[in-house]
Amino acid sequence: MDYGDYAGLYSTGHESKEPIKPEDEFFHSVYIAGVQRTNHVNINEEIGKLQIRGVEYNKEEIYFIITHTKQVLVKSTRNPQTGKDSLDCFCYQEGQPPWFGTSVGSDGKQRMCGVNSQERAANQFCNICRAQLIVAGLYCDEKGTPYTNNEGKPTLIFLRGKGMKYSGVAEYLNELSKLDLEPLFTPPTEESKRFEKAVVNNKRFVTKLTVDEAKSSFGMKKVFKMQAGTRLPNQSVMDMLKVAKNTLGKFNEKMDWSQRANASGYSAPPAGTTIPSSTPPSEDPPFGHDPAQNIKPQSTPPASSGQESSSPFSFEDLKF
Repeated sequence: MDYGDYAGLYSTGHESKEPIKPEDEFFHSVYIAGVQRTNHVNINEEIGKLQIRGVEYNKEEIYFIITHTKQVLVKSTRNPQTGKDSLDCFCYQEGQPPWFGTSVGSDGKQRMCGVNSQERAANQFCNICRAQLIVAGLYCDEKGTPYTNNEGKPTLIFLRGKGMKYSGVAEYLNELSKLDLEPLFTPPTEESKRFEKAVVNNKRFVTKLTVDEAKSSFGMKKVFKMQAGTRLPNQSVMDMLKVAKNTLGKFNEKMDWSQRANASGYSAPPAGTTIPSSTPPSEDPPFGHDPAQNIKPQSTPPASSGQESSSPFSFEDLKF
């Protein structure tokens, strides 16, 4: 008897999925510890310090090279009793508007999203929807040398600029996109120059991430502070573009909560269920080792010349 005779029933079945260990994630969440707690590897996360889930903890500063940025729209409501957020609607803003959220209106169709905050504020359902900025990148030292784990694989990290953290992240990305730098693609055209400002400029520098404070109506809040550091040689920038292209599918799978059936890690739950948090609960089971001991800088051969165009290593050789 061939099971294929009943293959049409596959979509009505159920498969159990083991939760992904933080150490095994493809993209690792960066967050600021808001409370002091012992995490899943029995490390005490200090308030106000940067944490890279599944990699390293209690960092004063983090360096990375941006691979992807993405603005998404998230509508969530908070349960006052549990303090947890529930996802009501999500939009990945793929391509040009009109964009559509995951929620369905009274007409049975997906809701169209407002293009800007003014349009969303004028809609009763969308008026508490907020934009978030996702910034992902290659974890490295201040010179741009990527860190690799004990298997020789590099580490990709990401952060979410949301709420009070949105403004600083947006300002940094805006500053980079305004820079007039020598073109990487020649001969330059209006289209290629626009592409470089939007996509390439943020890959030309090592980004330094630290913690800052911003004033809110509820007092001072911890926020991300981002600064441009070491300028990368052109060949490294081209290699980073290839890294970004080769990992785009993984990025979309991780960050696009609308891909509920296919996404992993930060996949979106059905409307009304709890949003996965970038600060996982402290009762996560320990896995018996400190992942921070597994991270080491990739060896850097001596540069052949002091010119900017000579790369200290090839990002293209990185194996994920």
